[in-house]
Amino acid sequence: MRAVGKKGVIMEKYKKLTVSFVKRQYYPHLLLTLLLIVFSGGFVSFKALEEPQAAKVMEMYVTFTGILLFTPLFMPEQDKEIWNLERSKSTSMWKVYLPRVLLALLVCVLVTLLFVGLMKKGGGHFHAGILLRGACCEILFLGSIGFFASAVTNQVVIGYMAAVVYYAVNIGGGKFLGRFALFKMMQGEYGTWTYWLFGAAVLLSGGILAREKMRF
Repeated sequence: MRAVGKKGVIMEKYKKLTVSFVKRQYYPHLLLTLLLIVFSGGFVSFKALEEPQAAKVMEMYVTFTGILLFTPLFMPEQDKEIWNLERSKSTSMWKVYLPRVLLALLVCVLVTLLFVGLMKKGGGHFHAGILLRGACCEILFLGSIGFFASAVTNQVVIGYMAAVVYYAVNIGGGKFLGRFALFKMMQGEYGTWTYWLFGAAVLLSGGILAREKMRF
């Protein structure tokens, strides 16, 4: 019974840390994601889209949500006092970051579902499941680049820069990035989702591991 009670206290502790993170640092990024959705009609069309057009909406527009959602997950620890306080409590940092990553992933999936649904409602002709899978993995991969850069530098701004630069490089130089290039679905290649997912897993794990080991 004591073990169960202790486990419950620990879970409550990390829950409070996550809620505090959302209230203090993350809500502006959720708001920006919401604005991206609200104003999407002014930038993209949802009517009668074929596969390449639907893929273009997801890859050229919706992928930005990955940058918005995953890059700022280390924002609280940019404050050295917060960082030192968390470290002094012998807090398992991966347990602090994992709920944040899962929250960002949940919002990412919901946003992707919303856009796929809007395009389907507009009479789109494409395989919703395949597009959803590919888009989620691509968004996660792009976001994980910002996540990792932010993790190893302890600077969210650098994380944003890294992700945006990678996005920009893909516009003209995707051929040099091989299997990890973006915008493949627009070209009819839907098999690269496994590489995006693998890359995201490596970068997310590497970022969290770096935070466990590094001192700033």
